[in-house]
Amino acid sequence: MAIPRVAPLLLVAFLGLLVGGLLVPMSAGDAVAQQSQPDVDNTVTRIEVNENGSAHWTIQIRTRLDTEQREDEYAAFQEQFRDNTTQYLGPFQTRMQGTVADAANATGRQMRATNFTASTSVQEVPRQWGIVTYEFTWTNFAAQQNGQVVVGDVFQGGFFIAESDTLEIIAPMDHEIVRTDPQPDSQEGDMVAWDGREDFDDTNPTVVFAPAPNQTDATTDSDGPIDSSPPTGDGSFLDTLGLPVLVLLIVIGLVGIVAAVMYRRRSSGTSGQGAAATEAGESQPSTQQTASGGTASGAAMTDEERVIDLLEANDGRMRQAEIAEEFDWSASKTSRVIGNMADEDSVEKLRIGRENLVALNDDQ
Repeated sequence: MAIPRVAPLLLVAFLGLLVGGLLVPMSAGDAVAQQSQPDVDNTVTRIEVNENGSAHWTIQIRTRLDTEQREDEYAAFQEQFRDNTTQYLGPFQTRMQGTVADAANATGRQMRATNFTASTSVQEVPRQWGIVTYEFTWTNFAAQQNGQVVVGDVFQGGFFIAESDTLEIIAPMDHEIVRTDPQPDSQEGDMVAWDGREDFDDTNPTVVFAPAPNQTDATTDSDGPIDSSPPTGDGSFLDTLGLPVLVLLIVIGLVGIVAAVMYRRRSSGTSGQGAAATEAGESQPSTQQTASGGTASGAAMTDEERVIDLLEANDGRMRQAEIAEEFDWSASKTSRVIGNMADEDSVEKLRIGRENLVALNDDQ
């Protein structure tokens, strides 16, 4: 069965509102209504902002696969999509490059849209979804003002998200959110989100990010840097210490030497006993249990491996906020680690209400 190019047409309608004052506004719902299967149930647009003002855009167009007929239709759509991805990605890339060029003219900043990709997948958690994902990088998407990163001026004429759709904006690494307009529907760590239907005013949504406060340097105090060098004067350093302190240091050194000799003798005796126990058949542990229930060898585990171990110990799924709490990570780091893992198909993410659910991919 031939399936029309629903996904890119929907996306063009949805993202055509990006610079509302420069493009003719239209409803994503109207575009979908004119198309046949597969139906589109919602769209999630995620904008990850970088400190230099560039942004990585990820747009997921989602179809609920709640009947056998829908599953069959989406499988046929996926086959056609994968056989000729260019026919879907090409129109999207052309339209977005035009939108970015218009935004550059409106703001006076040099901008580019690059690194376009398109893919399709099926997500199983907690219900089955067919997903078409478009990604690209927008250079100079955000403005930099007085040390802050400001999102909003590209939305000249406003912005629109349809009912059931979601817009998420993520802070740069080591930045915090200091102002939003309008008030978001949810905020989780370094991410703010709005749920549709939402008609934003001119130059909105606006989100202002500022560098997170640095931790106090342990080598400074309120009066300035602490000088950790030896005292200086007319005499030597030993002269400055004085005779009582020198005597005390010598005594401490002698005690340390005696303790080291006794420890070495005791260790040589117990090592022989340990060897005998091993020869008698007592096994020695070669790995140690991790906090999440897995095992770790002498080599350090990567962040991704730690997340996989934690998910495996929790029935394969957890809230993203719980993962951040488990590892004492910032929300920004957690978002990036999980985002990279989702890009590599090792985990899947699903937004449920105001939270992100992270689940192991079925292939893991």
